[in-house]
Amino acid sequence: MQQAYKLSRLYALTDKNGITDSCFHTRFGANFPIIYDLFEKLYHSHPHKKEAFENLIQILVEKFKERSEEQKLIDIERSKNPNWYASNEIVGMMLYTERFNQNFKGLEEKIPYFKKLGINTLHLMPFLDVPEPENDGGYAVRNYRETNPKLGTMEDFENLAKNLHQNGMNVIMDFVLNHCADTHQWAIKAKNGDEKYKEYFYFFKDRTIPDEFEKTMLEIFPDTAPGNFTWLEEQQEFVMTLFHQYQWDLNYKNPRVLVEMIDTMLFLANKGVDIFRLDAVAYMWKDIGRFNQNLPEVHTLLQIFKLCGQIVSPGVAYIAEAIVAPEEIVKYFGEGNAEGDECDIAYNATFMALSWEALASGNTDLLRKSMYSVPKKPMNTTWINYARCHDDIGLGFDDRLIYELGKNPLMHRLYMLRYYCDEQGTFGRGKRFMQEPNGNARLSGSMASLCGLEKALEEKNDFQIHLAQKRIHLQHAIILSLGGIPMIYSGDEIASTNFYNYLNESDKKHDNRWLHRPMMNWDIAENLEKYPIQKSVFENLKKMIYLRKEIPAFADNNDLEFIDSGNSHLLVFKKTDKKGEHVWVICNFSEYETTFPSWFIGLNKKVKNLLTDEQFSLQYQNFIGRYDVLWLTLST
Repeated sequence: MQQAYKLSRLYALTDKNGITDSCFHTRFGANFPIIYDLFEKLYHSHPHKKEAFENLIQILVEKFKERSEEQKLIDIERSKNPNWYASNEIVGMMLYTERFNQNFKGLEEKIPYFKKLGINTLHLMPFLDVPEPENDGGYAVRNYRETNPKLGTMEDFENLAKNLHQNGMNVIMDFVLNHCADTHQWAIKAKNGDEKYKEYFYFFKDRTIPDEFEKTMLEIFPDTAPGNFTWLEEQQEFVMTLFHQYQWDLNYKNPRVLVEMIDTMLFLANKGVDIFRLDAVAYMWKDIGRFNQNLPEVHTLLQIFKLCGQIVSPGVAYIAEAIVAPEEIVKYFGEGNAEGDECDIAYNATFMALSWEALASGNTDLLRKSMYSVPKKPMNTTWINYARCHDDIGLGFDDRLIYELGKNPLMHRLYMLRYYCDEQGTFGRGKRFMQEPNGNARLSGSMASLCGLEKALEEKNDFQIHLAQKRIHLQHAIILSLGGIPMIYSGDEIASTNFYNYLNESDKKHDNRWLHRPMMNWDIAENLEKYPIQKSVFENLKKMIYLRKEIPAFADNNDLEFIDSGNSHLLVFKKTDKKGEHVWVICNFSEYETTFPSWFIGLNKKVKNLLTDEQFSLQYQNFIGRYDVLWLTLST
């Protein structure tokens, strides 16, 4: 279709709806032709293409009209600063609302707590309506337009979002794109034989086609949910269920599904969401004979989501939840002509896992080697840097890099698992998750327990308690200085150890990831004077957050530079602000004191450690304590 004709249809629609906003017209005019071409690329021969596209354009107009004036002002301001989410002033916390403080109103009560610590971005774990008891921790959505009644109403969420915004805070929510609950109205209609809604999913009369699919499909939860298809006895059909039997995969080969989900996303954006975490995006497109992750069509879908968001709510940002190899994850920022037009943010999952590998081995060779191999990301995109989250720690290291270091990949992973899980003289108190026949597994456990605090407290060993605190400090200091969005996991700020009471919760006891999803201990959090260890962790983190916000170099301007210091115990990197001022971060992953050279800063240069205010002149070799972190800048 000619560009001129596309635009004429576009302006006829905006005129019809009485939209005179010049910024909206500009965004619509810029993005509409691209969306049309991407839509045509995916659905050129689909019988519902025209109807679905017409519906999409009407939705974009309607959702813009529904957006509040306050939100539109924020959109304009953020459009002038497209990398707002990569500021050094952004610090996030991830939490389960009900486990943190019961419900949305309970969260509102704790806004002073967040502000005290310095948190200004909240990632609220899934809070939409879900079936009980099986809902995969909230990732099986029954209704995308209602909240979980346990947490409050959608109006309660809107009030929470407004209150957070008034306090200078942002809201991140999980938007589950790949699947919905089998009790969603679409699934219920499909079960009842409604052909329109059966096309929203993948149905098959027998195993012939599912067997072909499974030749190139991974099993995501082989222990608890083996296979990728579920037999529906009443319907006498199979349905695709990559995650769990009660989570039906949505069929994005049907354009109606894409339009429904864009409509839903914009509805939620208008309720107060600042950043969407797009869940399980790597699996959104499936084809027989093609590996079921990271297909090119996934990226086309995400570009359409992003560009539609840019038209209606350009102040909203998007996180790709794709826990894949580094060379794949950077593709989720967009490539070629679409560079920067896909997701704005991605999880730095490889770095997270490698930081625990380095802590176990006391050696940063694999961490540094892996970071050198990560392709450069586009400008105005950034990482979420985290040490722990709600999920397990996957040991998805690049086997090739492990081989290059002279190690066997499987044996090295098993070493890590023994180190953190087997209590053989080591400090870790983790548990294996989803163990494979060869012994390989993922890893569950809280930050404090993995860092040795649980064991040290049990043994009443003051020296080991001290070392555990230093390991926690090390992990937090790194994520706060890498650039991007540092994400603190709720409870880590008060050194919460493993939460074994999950074994008493019937719907959770079979999933040991609840080990590191604790109920917030408000007795500790609100009475830190009585708990000196937890107070020390909290105050150290609070100080680092304050410092981060004062150091422009800790923003993400694509300036991160890793440095090989020649000492395998050390991780060294440099951050540079827009004025050319440098901060060197030096981290000792070893339980032993060691030294670092001065060549990458300069012999006899006078430096200041921003974490301690200590000033000293660099020698040929310089001392750094066990598990210490230095934030060095040239002293004036």
